[in-house]
Amino acid sequence: ELYREVWLRLNTVLPRCLWIMTINALLDINNGSTRNVTITQENVLVDPLQVLRCDIRVFRCGPILKIILRILEASLAASRSQLSRHLLDKPLLEKSGQLTSDAEREELKNALVAAQESAALQILLEACLETEEDQSKPELMWSLREVRSIICSFLHQIFISEPSLAKLVHFQGYPRELLQVTVQGIPSMHICLDFIPELLSQAALEKQIFAVDLVSHLSIQYALPKAMSIARLCVNTLSTLLSVLPSDLRLELFQPVLKSLVRICTAFPSLLEDITSLLIQLGQICASQVSLGHCWNDTNILGEGAYVQSDVQSDSKVL
Repeated sequence: ELYREVWLRLNTVLPRCLWIMTINALLDINNGSTRNVTITQENVLVDPLQVLRCDIRVFRCGPILKIILRILEASLAASRSQLSRHLLDKPLLEKSGQLTSDAEREELKNALVAAQESAALQILLEACLETEEDQSKPELMWSLREVRSIICSFLHQIFISEPSLAKLVHFQGYPRELLQVTVQGIPSMHICLDFIPELLSQAALEKQIFAVDLVSHLSIQYALPKAMSIARLCVNTLSTLLSVLPSDLRLELFQPVLKSLVRICTAFPSLLEDITSLLIQLGQICASQVSLGHCWNDTNILGEGAYVQSDVQSDSKVL
């Protein structure tokens, strides 16, 4: 904390020089690729993610992490400004090659900025994951809670200023175990309700699972009519997928979302009947496949308790 206070005072005197000195001082010295590497202001302008090449221990030290986030925010803004200045300094004189208009150049610039910023947010989200070392050391668990709070506050500011970035990050996806952290720690997460139907309509099962899980946590946090409408959409979508997916993909979809359905029922008891009907239908399909000899490891969905020893054949189990 003393380091941070001294740093903030120096930041009022020579900010840019201090940022570069701080980044170089906190580089991951255990990483062979960063040995004998000196980051310059030009490096940071071209690639703001250089700021996050710091030692992993920084992500378990709240005061130092606040400094890094301050530098990161300034570096991202400087990079955006640098790219905009580049477009002005290098006008498109001849409409030849792949770029034929200034609008295309502006679109490419915006895409690059979005890619940089979303990558930075993904790195910060990964820093919130609990590691084995965190579990073995109680003091690191307290540090993890502090770090999660700091990062969530930072993400909240970003999402408020750039809602489109929130959409991009969630369409890219991140570890589902962090959904409880982000939904509870980022007050602006309710804006996700606006684009979840679009996320749910994606063809990839991973995105559909992520969408249902996200809805379940948002339903607990924001028990609003809009959240209930989106939750009902999720249940209807799952009902449709249940009847059209092959058995292996059905397992891949429904095994991860069972806990999500429980959370939705907890938040909106009025959906209990629809979800119960969905689960009964799922159980009937599993039972039918088992009876036809097409068992695809239903234990993963229904649990070991769903099977009992057969009275007819001692070496087999029935649903």
